[in-house]
Amino acid sequence: MATLTSWVEHLTTDVDSATEGMQVAGEIYPMVGTEGWLLLIGVIAWLAFHVATGNGEAEEHKKLARKAPGPNAHKNNITEW
Repeated sequence: MATLTSWVEHLTTDVDSATEGMQVAGEIYPMVGTEGWLLLIGVIAWLAFHVATGNGEAEEHKKLARKAPGPNAHKNNITEW
């Protein structure tokens, strides 16, 4: 079973590539270390989207409430597209 220590040793050991195969040295994937910043940006964008959507829906509900339809308004069945 591979452990972190054996993988670190495997990745950093200088060997002959003809007999051992190519060794990976360095970063495994691009932009290592930026995960925290990307998560923070994602959370801020998610919150901003929900605040903007909530404000838009609240304004729409205020417009509908100002119309104050009567109890028989559903019988007209006229939509505002």
